[in-house]
Amino acid sequence: MNDPAQVKVVVGWALLVVIGLASMTWIQPKLLGQEREECDALKQRLARAEDGAAEIRALVEELARIRKSTASLKRVPRESQFAVLIQDLNEKLSSLGIEQREITNGGSIDLGPAKTIPMRILIQSDFLGAFETIEWIESLPRLIRVQRVVMEAKDKSNPWESEIKAEITLDAVFDPSAPEDQSVIVDREASRS
Repeated sequence: MNDPAQVKVVVGWALLVVIGLASMTWIQPKLLGQEREECDALKQRLARAEDGAAEIRALVEELARIRKSTASLKRVPRESQFAVLIQDLNEKLSSLGIEQREITNGGSIDLGPAKTIPMRILIQSDFLGAFETIEWIESLPRLIRVQRVVMEAKDKSNPWESEIKAEITLDAVFDPSAPEDQSVIVDREASRS
């Protein structure tokens, strides 16, 4: 190996082997590491996109639940609107054919920010008329708390009497402190306690 050309060839081959080994041990893993990082970043981005879709589905379900729950909300008017309530009640009783009735009320009772007007409704009708009256009261869009319902046969000595006497005691709730352009919304279930 005294020939300078052969020495150059051997040195060149040795240099190529060193460069090859260096690229396999140092450069290649570094490049692969960058590709792995990019791959991991893309996987994380995909996971977030999938989580985003799952999050959107969860939010849509939550919105549906909220919309469903708003169906059970009642309004608490700012004013008592008592005259309108009495007029509507009388119209309903007339439409049910209930002519024997008595409606009385007390003065307003302060419950903090809200107030109530207690009412007592006495009617004579068949059971269906009394039931439909109570059902109508509970279906009103405003908050009414039914305190008590007592039903008994008109003629206690005749158990087959179809005519009954019903006494319904309730509170019509209103909130004078509510803003003028809005009514307070109260959950029906909370209003029954």
